[in-house]
Amino acid sequence: MHYILCQPAIQRFKWELEVCLTNLIDSNHVKPADIILLFTSHNNKIPQFFADKYGVEVHVYRDERGDKQYIPSVKPYLWWKFLEEDSSRQYETYFYMDSDVIFREKPNISKLPAKPNCWVASNCNGYLNLDYIRSRKNGEKLLHKMADLIGVTVSSLETINGNSGGAQWFIVQPTIEYWEKVYKDCTPLYSLLQQADSNIQAWTAEMWAQLWNLMYFNIGVLVDHELDFCMATDDVKKYKETKILHNAGVVKSDSDHLFFKGQYVRKTPFKTDLSFVDEHRCSAKYVHAINQVK
Repeated sequence: MHYILCQPAIQRFKWELEVCLTNLIDSNHVKPADIILLFTSHNNKIPQFFADKYGVEVHVYRDERGDKQYIPSVKPYLWWKFLEEDSSRQYETYFYMDSDVIFREKPNISKLPAKPNCWVASNCNGYLNLDYIRSRKNGEKLLHKMADLIGVTVSSLETINGNSGGAQWFIVQPTIEYWEKVYKDCTPLYSLLQQADSNIQAWTAEMWAQLWNLMYFNIGVLVDHELDFCMATDDVKKYKETKILHNAGVVKSDSDHLFFKGQYVRKTPFKTDLSFVDEHRCSAKYVHAINQVK
């Protein structure tokens, strides 16, 4: 089983990956050989840095996306290129995660009932399921447009409504065709959501494209408590109740008491005094992970 992360080779993700890899390797005893980093080519020194310092597997691909306006489209694009480069990679299993994630404790993968025709994900029902979409302005009409764009029926989506997973995935034998379609669908879906007369969040278009294309390719999905996660803004109690922390949710107005990663697009946080971060929020646990990087 491989841990896999996808991102552009830019400074914004370099320090974040250092935090993530230090947490995986030093704190959770993941073998470097089991970690795969996929990059689009920008600064080639960055992928080489991770290969040299951490001993992880690194792959770099030219960014030939026709439309680069929607940044998350880089993730399915990289998956597509990675599998296309060597089709035998389609027969492997993967734990798919983002660079802004750390583990309090490594999830017990052996507990997850994943197989080639049924993948397992973190519970994202609150912002991905049909109830959420229908609760937005013009939600029902928009839902049908979204489903038509992906090429699935709303009735098929009803069957996975309680298992609307995302964020972290345990994936068994992904295909080239699946990831190519996720990539090709996510930007048009993002455009549809942005242009709609609705208050739906558009940034999760790539998450819907990934989830709903499982129906297109006749793959099931289950959410599992083993992959439950907390956000940086959550009370620290939730950190103790989950194994995964996603450093997301903090906005600029929170930056006086929480770690705001938006301030570190062109610089690292490693030499910054972050002692101001509220110890009662999960953000403080991420700061601890930052401080572990050497």
